[in-house]
Amino acid sequence: KTEACHFSRKRSDPPLDLGEVPFTGSTPLQPVPVLRHLGFYLDKKLTFRAHVRFYGSRAASTAQSMLMLGNSVKGLPPKQRRRLYQSCILPLMTYGCQ
Repeated sequence: KTEACHFSRKRSDPPLDLGEVPFTGSTPLQPVPVLRHLGFYLDKKLTFRAHVRFYGSRAASTAQSMLMLGNSVKGLPPKQRRRLYQSCILPLMTYGCQ
């Protein structure tokens, strides 16, 4: 899979002219608005909004599914819920924050 993304601060995309079509066969190479590389979602201005949006929604859905485990009648004690949060949700929210 071959994708191209221009990283610049300009509002419009610069023209993509590589002379020939590299490694894509008959389909021309088109720039994408968000590029995924090694689990990071990069947009053309490198704002990481797409990355934060993706992993934030993933952590929120994981937290919603964990609510079923911690109901008040038969559920996990608060200490185990905290351990589950630290091991499942916190790594999702902090992926790439170094």
